[in-house]
Amino acid sequence: MTIALLPRTRTGSTPVRLLLVAVAVGLAVGALTSPAQTLLGGTALAGLANAVGPWLLAPFVLGARARSPRVAVLAGVLACTAQVPGYYLVAAARGFAASTPWVLVWTAGGLVGGAVLGLAGWAWWTRTDRWRGAGAGLLVAVWLTEALVVFGAVLRYTDSAVVSGVVGLGLLVGLGRHGRQWGAVLRWLAPALALGTAGFLALHAVL
Repeated sequence: MTIALLPRTRTGSTPVRLLLVAVAVGLAVGALTSPAQTLLGGTALAGLANAVGPWLLAPFVLGARARSPRVAVLAGVLACTAQVPGYYLVAAARGFAASTPWVLVWTAGGLVGGAVLGLAGWAWWTRTDRWRGAGAGLLVAVWLTEALVVFGAVLRYTDSAVVSGVVGLGLLVGLGRHGRQWGAVLRWLAPALALGTAGFLALHAVL
């Protein structure tokens, strides 16, 4: 993800249009993830197709396009949950069987993650009060905690940990450019990292 993908204006993004785009983007991201797992497998970039962070980029960006927090949450949920059928339909077409419990687990995760990151995207683009920096801090924390906790401490995948960490730091720099909110993002980063660590540990306890 580059800063060029982030919104510069919300004009023209009606709620209905945004929600339709959210579904389409979610399906596309999910569909591309399956072949990406094969193409990137065995490389330092393999974690990008086997991680939570990449699937939370779409709800964040779409949430930033929303005109209200309610629409941001809905767009995030639609984008994140649509990734699940997008992924499993393509995976099935490629000869990989889908497991109903896994579909349910990732759909439930999409409901929570999509809502939180959709709202985070809206807050990053909009808030100028004491919540300034919290939205960007959440997305940055997702990538950094996945690097440290999942790839680093749990799986011991050093290459994937480094890639995820670099992306997280890149997001910190890029997202902080909007409104020059680097300081605000850093202030929120510690609690966001704690929340992200707890979330990933809970996810791995379920998995």
